Amino acid sequence: MVGFNRRFSPLTSKLKKAIGSNPMTMIYRVNAGAIPVDNWIQDLEIGGGRVLGEVCHFIDYLTYLNGSLPIKISATALPQANERNDTLNILIQFENGSSGLIGYYANGSKSMPKEYVEVFSAGMSATLTDFKELKIYGKGKVKKQKLLNQNKGQQEMVNAFFDGLLNEGLAPIPFGDIVAVMRASFNTLESIKRGGEQIEI
Repeated sequence: MVGFNRRFSPLTSKLKKAIGSNPMTMIYRVNAGAIPVDNWIQDLEIGGGRVLGEVCHFIDYLTYLNGSLPIKISATALPQANERNDTLNILIQFENGSSGLIGYYANGSKSMPKEYVEVFSAGMSATLTDFKELKIYGKGKVKKQKLLNQNKGQQEMVNAFFDGLLNEGLAPIPFGDIVAVMRASFNTLESIKRGGEQIEI
């Protein structure tokens, strides 16, 4: 089990159901904020850096949302003197033809919402803001749902884990998803090293 909690968020379930299973285009913008260079997560040996420690969550989210595994990835990072790779754009292609863009930015204002998702598929569109507000655009009136508090699915993830242990005997996240997502995360760093070259996963 890996703690990819966002796929367990209640609003994620509603978004996935509404958008369907057709190939889709997805944008996940993360206003991550700066972290001091001496912070443990910036240490590649201890924390793995922000791509392996944080961006993997967003790769997993798009993988779950479109229902197929990533097959190709390319990435470019804003030049940094110490090569932190904490301000970058990632383009992902998936098995079913879907594509996703992850914008992970450490150089923005803290006053802006942190996480914002847009999804487009077969005449449907949706936005998800900070796992607190969901809007579904289709035919007719926009459907909106807003939670009183942000819910990134941590408790739901833990519940699913214990349910798997006690009842079904199944892992909440398929092992193939975990492997593909982490390969994509490592290949993100490799693509940055190669100047944005597309890499097969």
